[in-house]
Parts: sequence; C-alpha cells; structure tokens
Amino acid sequence: MNLRDVYIDEVTSRIPESMRQDVALELESTIDDMTGNDPSEAALFEALRQLGDPQILAARYANRPLYLIGPALFTQYVNIIKIVLPIAVTVVTILSIIGYLTNPIDDTSWSQFLIQAFLQTGAAIFNVVVQTLFWITLTFFIIERAVPEGEVPFSSWKPEQLKKVKPRSTSISFGSILFDFIATVLMVVLYVNAEQLIRVVTDSESYPLLNASVLDQFFPFVIALAAFGIAIAIYKWMVRHWTKPLALWNALFNIVWIVVTALILLQPDLISSNALSLIADQINADLETISRWGVWSVLLTIIIVCILDLAEGLIKAFRR
Repeated sequence: MNLRDVYIDEVTSRIPESMRQDVALELESTIDDMTGNDPSEAALFEALRQLGDPQILAARYANRPLYLIGPALFTQYVNIIKIVLPIAVTVVTILSIIGYLTNPIDDTSWSQFLIQAFLQTGAAIFNVVVQTLFWITLTFFIIERAVPEGEVPFSSWKPEQLKKVKPRSTSISFGSILFDFIATVLMVVLYVNAEQLIRVVTDSESYPLLNASVLDQFFPFVIALAAFGIAIAIYKWMVRHWTKPLALWNALFNIVWIVVTALILLQPDLISSNALSLIADQINADLETISRWGVWSVLLTIIIVCILDLAEGLIKAFRR
C-alpha cells in the first residue's frame, strides 16, 4: 500500500461507513490532481501536507468538531463562568459560615471548631466549583452539537440576520436571568446543607428543621432539576428573547419544579419531630397545625411563582 492509499485509509477509517467509498474516491481524485504528472514522493508529500492531518480532515467530512467548546461560543462560555462562579462561591461561603455560627460548639474547643469549619467550607466551595463548571460545560457542549450550523448564538454575523430580530416585548432582562442563576445555586446549597443551615435554635437547644434521610431520597431529582434550570438560564442569556421552544422548555421546567417540590414537601416525616416540638413549645400551638400550615404556605408560594414565570414565557413567545 503506497502513501496515498495509507493517507486515504487513515481518513476513511474515522468517518461513518456509508461515506467511506465516496470520500475515498474524492481524495484519490484530489491527490492525483495535486500531484499532476509528477509521481515523485516529494510531490506526494507536498499534496498530503496541504490536505493536512487525516484526523482533522476526517472530522470535517463527518461534520464532527474536535473541540469541546467551539470558537463561536467560547467567549460566552467564559463570560457565563465569570458571572456564575463568583456568585456560587459567595453564596456557599456565606451560608456555610452562617450554618457553623448557628450550631452549638458543645465540648469542641474554638481552635478545633474553626479548623473544622475552614476545612468543611473549603470542601463545600470545591464541590460547588466542580458542579458549576461541569453543568455549564455540559450545557454549552450540547448547544454546540445540537444547534444547526448557522443558528449557533454569537456565531459570525450576517446582515440577513436582521430579518430575524425579535421585538423588544419578547426580550428577557439580564436581571431576571441573573436571578435564575442565583436562585438555582441557592436552592442546591440550601438543600445540600439543610441540616446545618435550616435549624430551629433556642438559647439551649438546636435541631435541624428537616429530616436529612428524606432529603437524601430526592437528592438526584434536585440535582437533575438544578442542571435543567441552569441550562435554561444559560440559553436565555444567549438568545435574550422568548422563543416558542424556549417558552415550552421553561414551562416544562416549572411544571417539573412544582411536582418535585410537592413530592418533597408532602412527605409525612419531612419535618423533624424535635424541631416541631420546640416550635410548638415556643408559640403554644398544635404540632399538626404548624406542620400543615408551614408546608402548604411554602408549596403555594412556589406554585404561584412557577405559574407566573411559566405564563410570562408563553405569553411573550406566542403573542403576535
């Protein structure tokens, strides 16, 4: 097998089988045209050098990028990280500090307490940095490969794109997008650290309000929901206006949010009995009444917020 055939085999072995024969014939013709009547090895080397690395050429034929985040989206990818990561780290740090300050020290010395708080806060920050980078990268990775070429946000601009400019009435404000990011990060941080951060505290006693065992059961659903929310927020930030697909995905997200929240809040043993007893002693009320009132107040608030967000997207996207 000569070098031309080796090169062609290197290219065609990396593309779908249905394309191999056509690509092989095209490359044979191209290389023959480039070498002309000169059969020397030097001419063949020059032709192959111009065609380039067979892996890169194969990726072009297969329309398969060799990068994780392409140049059209990389700047926006970095900008999103610059916005979200400091927010996530700040929220985690503040909530971790509050959580440790509200916990009784018991028999632990102050030095041990501070060292333990520092180490666990550092671990929480590391965890949120890894999670944030992973989900943002995954979102951009999907957008890079799922959106048809030419429709990728922030790709090369053409005057024809002015025909697709949407009215300002469908625009999405940067403030609302930023709120989505902060709310999602805050939700995850509170959920993961609920035992330390959401507590009922008196002068002599301190109990977590929620049972960690119940929260652990729903942890995968909460993480998946948070990833879904971040993905929608990123896409909102990229397109900056309500489209029909975006509005429908946002509606689905809000519906899933309501369902997951209801499933968690309506668990009979969600609220710690110790915490309920402590609250009942302080305000002289029935345990069942306190529990029912608190759960339904939170659930109804979330339902109202989700319906308003859902309705805003659908109205702005489908109104003409």
